[in-house]
Amino acid sequence: MAPLNTINFLSLFDILKLVGFAMGTALHFYLCWMLYSRFGLKRSERSLLGLGLSISFWHLGNFAAAIYQVIDVSGGIWWLKISGLVAYVALAFLPPTLAHSHFKVLGWFEHRYPRGLFRLLIILGYVPLVILPWAAAEMLREPYQPPIEKLSVLFVPFILWIVFIFLECAMIDLWLSGKVVAALEKRFVKVFAATLTGIGALFALTYLVGARDWGLFGKYLELFCLLSSIAPTTIVAYYIYRYRYLELVIRQSFVYAALATMIMIVYIFGIRRLSLLLAQRYGLRAEALEALMIMVLIFLSGPLRRVTENYMHRLFAREVGLYRELVAQVGEAASSYGELARFVGFAENRLKAALELEDLSILAGDSIKGSGAVAEVCRIAEDRRLSEVEDGAMLSELNALACYLLWREGRVVGMMIVRGSTLSLDAEKREVLAVLAGHIAVAIERCRLLEENVKLERELGERERMAALGQMAATVAHEVKNPLSAIKSITQVMREDQYLSADYGRDLDLITGEVDRLNRTVSQLLSFSRPSALPGATSSLKETVDNVVALNRALADEHVIRFNVDLKADPVLDGAQTAAVREILMNLVTNAAQAVADHGQISIESTIEGGKTLNLSVADDGVGIPQSLQERVFEPFFTTRQRGTGLGLQIVLRRAMDLGGAIDLISPVAGGRGTRFELKFEITK
Repeated sequence: MAPLNTINFLSLFDILKLVGFAMGTALHFYLCWMLYSRFGLKRSERSLLGLGLSISFWHLGNFAAAIYQVIDVSGGIWWLKISGLVAYVALAFLPPTLAHSHFKVLGWFEHRYPRGLFRLLIILGYVPLVILPWAAAEMLREPYQPPIEKLSVLFVPFILWIVFIFLECAMIDLWLSGKVVAALEKRFVKVFAATLTGIGALFALTYLVGARDWGLFGKYLELFCLLSSIAPTTIVAYYIYRYRYLELVIRQSFVYAALATMIMIVYIFGIRRLSLLLAQRYGLRAEALEALMIMVLIFLSGPLRRVTENYMHRLFAREVGLYRELVAQVGEAASSYGELARFVGFAENRLKAALELEDLSILAGDSIKGSGAVAEVCRIAEDRRLSEVEDGAMLSELNALACYLLWREGRVVGMMIVRGSTLSLDAEKREVLAVLAGHIAVAIERCRLLEENVKLERELGERERMAALGQMAATVAHEVKNPLSAIKSITQVMREDQYLSADYGRDLDLITGEVDRLNRTVSQLLSFSRPSALPGATSSLKETVDNVVALNRALADEHVIRFNVDLKADPVLDGAQTAAVREILMNLVTNAAQAVADHGQISIESTIEGGKTLNLSVADDGVGIPQSLQERVFEPFFTTRQRGTGLGLQIVLRRAMDLGGAIDLISPVAGGRGTRFELKFEITK
C-alpha cells in the first residue's frame, strides 16, 4: 500500500467535472431513449430527438476526456482527439436543433405567416454547419491541441452564434408564454425562457468577456458553462416526472438509480477521502475511521430517509394522499363495469363526491366527434397538443370552469369538463384532476376494448345461432317440399276429373291454396337458410319491380288491392343486386298485401340520392305496426299472424346487409295508419 503522503486526491474541480459530465450523459441518453420509444421518428418529434442526442454526445465526449485526465496516463492522444471530435461536433448541432424545435412549436401557434417562412428559418439555422467537415479534419490533424485552441479562428463567431440562438429561443418561449392557455405549460415556458437567457449570458460572460481567465473563479465558471445544458434538461425531467409532460413517464427505478449513484459518490469522494485525510494528518488508521463513519451514516439513515421522503413528497407527490384512492377506484371500475357508459357515470359521481365539485362530466366515444363546440375543442387540442383548456373563449363555449383533455396513445379519447362555482375548484383540485386525466383516459380505452370484445363475442354467437337455424330450416324445407309437390300434383289431376270436380271441387281448391301457401313458407325457409341470394341476370329496377308485381297480381286481384308504382330512378342492377332486390320486394309486397284491407293500396317508389345511392320504398295503407313491436319485427320467427313464419323481414334485413345498405321502418305514415319500409344502398352501375 502506498504511503498516505504519496496519495494524489482528486480535486473538487475534477470531481465536479467527472460527475457532472457522467450525469449529463446518462440523463440525456435516457430522455432520448424515452422520446424514441414513445414517438419513434415522427416528424414533429424528430427535432427534439436530434437536440437530445447532440447534448448527449456533447457530455459523452467531455466525460471521456475527463476520464483520460483523471487516470493521468501517458500517450493515448488518439483518445483525446476522438473525445474532442465527438463533443464539439455534437455541440455544433446544438444551436440549430434547439432553434429547429422552437420554430416547430412556434408554427403550431402562429398562423399569420406561411409555413414556408418557418421552414426557411430552420434551414438557415443549419447553414453554418457547412464548415463542420473542415473543422473536424482540423481537430484530427497533428499536432494535438484542445479544440478551442485548434479552432481559435472560429471561436468567437461560434460563441456569438450560440448566444444568439439561446436568446432567440428564450424570446420565442416568452412569446409562447402569452399564447399557451394552460397554467402548467405557461409556467414551464417561462422557466425555460429564463434558463436559456441565463445560459446565453453565462456563455457571453465566460468566453466573450473573458471571465474564464479570472483565476480559480474563472476556472469553475467555465466548467459550469460547459455543464449548463443540464439545467434545462433537468427542468424537462422534473415536469415529466411530476406531470407526465409530453406523455412521457420517468420510471422510479431511474430515480432510485440516480440516488444510489449519489450515495456512491458520497462514499467514494466523501467518506473515503475524509478518512484518508484524517489518517494522513493525525496518524490514525484509515480503515477504522472509514468503518466508524459508515456506522454513523447507517445510524443516521433512518432520520435521513424520513427527511428525504418528506422532501420528495413535497416536491413530487403533494397530491398523492388525495388522488391515490381515486386512481385505484377508477382502475377497478374500468375492469368491473366493462361498459363505457356505466364507467363514465361511476367516474363522474365518484369524482364529484370526492372532490366536492358541483358538476363534472366526462365525454368519450361518439360524444366528442362530429360537429359542435366539443368536437372543435378536441380538434384544436390535438393540433396544439393541449392537456388542459384554459382559453376563456373556449371555456365559455363549453360553459365550463375547466376542461381536461384525455390523451391516449397520441390521440384525444375523451374530455373531462368541470362546471359550477369557481369557489368549488381550487388549485389543489386542479392538480388532482390534471393527474387523474391520464388514468381516466387509460380506463376509457380499456372499457372501449372490453365493449368491442363483448360485441364481437355476441356477433359470433348470433352468427352461430343463425347458422344453426338456417341448417334446421333447410332440413325442414327439403323434407316438406317433395310431399307438397306430390299432393299438389294429385289434387290437380283430381280437379281435372269432372265427376270428382263436381262433388269435391271446393275442397280440392282449398287443398291447392293451402299447398301453395305451404310452398311459399318452404321457399322462405330455403331463402332464410341461404347466406345470400343466388345471383340472377342483370336487369333494370323497373323490370324487377314489374316481375314482383306480376307475381303478386293474383293475390292483389283477390283482395282488390291497387299497386301505385312511381320509379323516379330506374338504374341497372347487376346480378347479385337484382336477386337481392327481388327477394326484398317479394317479401315486403307480400307483407303489405296481407296487412291492407280490401280496396287498399301498395306504393313502390324509387329515387337517387347523391348520384349513386338508391332509395327504394314500399308502403301500404294498412293499420300499421305498433311502436312496441317495431324493434322486434326483424327478429327471426317473430310474427303477429297465426299463419306467418316470421322470416320475411329477417330475410329482408339480411339481403339489405348483403347489398351493403340499410332498411328503415316508418309507422305510422299518415293519419295514424300505414307502414313504409325504405331500402338504401349504393348502385354499381
